[in-house]
Amino acid sequence: MSATAPKKHESGNRSPQHQFRVPSAAEVTRVKAGPNLGQRDRSVPYKKPYVLAVLATLLFYLLILAVGTAALAFALTAQEGQTRNAYLIAGLLAATAFTWLVAYLLRRRATCPLCKCTPLLDNLALKHQKARKIWPLNYGNSAVLSILCTQRMRCMYCGTPFDILKVKNKEDMEG
Repeated sequence: MSATAPKKHESGNRSPQHQFRVPSAAEVTRVKAGPNLGQRDRSVPYKKPYVLAVLATLLFYLLILAVGTAALAFALTAQEGQTRNAYLIAGLLAATAFTWLVAYLLRRRATCPLCKCTPLLDNLALKHQKARKIWPLNYGNSAVLSILCTQRMRCMYCGTPFDILKVKNKEDMEG
């Protein structure tokens, strides 16, 4: 018998080690269905910055739609009605610029509770592999749209899923 071979225990002399169960192949290859792939949504402790940022961004999007509609009305109206539509377009453009600034500042204030980055604003930092975006939009606008439609988002920097409506559980904090 070689020196490196493990010695067999005799029948009366059992080792006190714990017996661990080896998972089956089905358990190892099983993937939980859903957008988070087995990762639990975390709660956001301060929801007000997220809600204000999403509402301001929604107002900005609606004003862009209003500017487009007013421009279409300007193109389709007769010569005498165009001055009124021109003033309307100028006012909507000013309101859109102001709303963009407010939405930008509010989106900048909403930070990820875990990594302290700004998940509603896209910058040149490296994105997490689980971060997703909708094709014509960037990661920040996709996160705003996700919050607006599903009340959930995933931080594009740390990859952690958050649920805006989830209440922080005090029992989890106690340990």
